[in-house]
Amino acid sequence: MNSTYKGGYTPITNYDHGELDSVVRPKRRLDSLLSFHVLNYSFLLVSNLLFAFFWLQSSHASSSCVRPQLIYSPATSSLQYEKRRLWRDIDGPNPFTGAPRPEFDEAWRTIIEPMTIKVSAHELARFSEGDGTVAFRDGSGFLAEMAVYHELHCVKRIRHFLYKDHYLPNMTEADVIRENQHMDHCLEYLREAAVCRGDVTLSTFFWKEGVPASRVYDDHECVNWERLDTWARSRMVDMSDLSAFS
Repeated sequence: MNSTYKGGYTPITNYDHGELDSVVRPKRRLDSLLSFHVLNYSFLLVSNLLFAFFWLQSSHASSSCVRPQLIYSPATSSLQYEKRRLWRDIDGPNPFTGAPRPEFDEAWRTIIEPMTIKVSAHELARFSEGDGTVAFRDGSGFLAEMAVYHELHCVKRIRHFLYKDHYLPNMTEADVIRENQHMDHCLEYLREAAVCRGDVTLSTFFWKEGVPASRVYDDHECVNWERLDTWARSRMVDMSDLSAFS
């Protein structure tokens, strides 16, 4: 019987230790290298995903409503903002400007059509300040208006006042007093609207006949009017039959 065999165990010699190190150390270095690359790639992947997420968020925010909603309106969901150049053109073929004519009257009639809209009881509860709101007799909702259409109504009335001989002929003294009060109301309504919005868009000046004059056109951050107007028209109320309200 071989006396060197004890329980099947043979001690590792110094030579064996060297061979073991030559196998284990490269494996450890390989594991460390793999871990380093995995961490690197993971970091790059997470960074790219975060970049893509925030880029998508910022690009979406640039065209959608990014203002704080301090006052509730069901129309907020329809808001989308865009850059638009405003020309203030009074010389070109603009149906909203100039002397009375059929296309002028039609343009203004159409743009303020959705002045009154229907809101639900749930929507009313989120913004109404009191009772007594005009309701539909059938219980389907309540009567409301959006400020932008009241502003447009005021602009229309002021334009009519400029041509009162055409639109408001044969006014009595009482009519004149009432119309002057209406104009005062409309001008104050528009003043408050301008101060409320605080449009900070910049305009530059140019020389005109030796005097600095501001340019009438510039780019603004505007609501996509078509989207908002479409939303309003989907709730438009016919005011010709007042018996529908209580």
